[in-house]
Amino acid sequence: MNLIGNSRGRVPPELINMINRHLYRTVSYNRNKGVLLKDDYIFIRQCLEKHLKNIQLSNEDYSIEIDQLKVLFIRLDHTIGRL
Repeated sequence: MNLIGNSRGRVPPELINMINRHLYRTVSYNRNKGVLLKDDYIFIRQCLEKHLKNIQLSNEDYSIEIDQLKVLFIRLDHTIGRL
């Protein structure tokens, strides 16, 4: 019998192959899992609208952030329209 040495002692090659097959098997991967759907974009827009209202009511000067949010709304609306 042909034995292979490793840190656990001598193991037959058939067992090494059987162990490796179970350790390194491939798993199915769904590429759609991380895709944002139309509902996700709508939810993002609603959350950003709430944030915009809060910073507009704030006493701090958030004019740059408000302008950036308005541009982001335009981009989100464009993306939502294409979905």
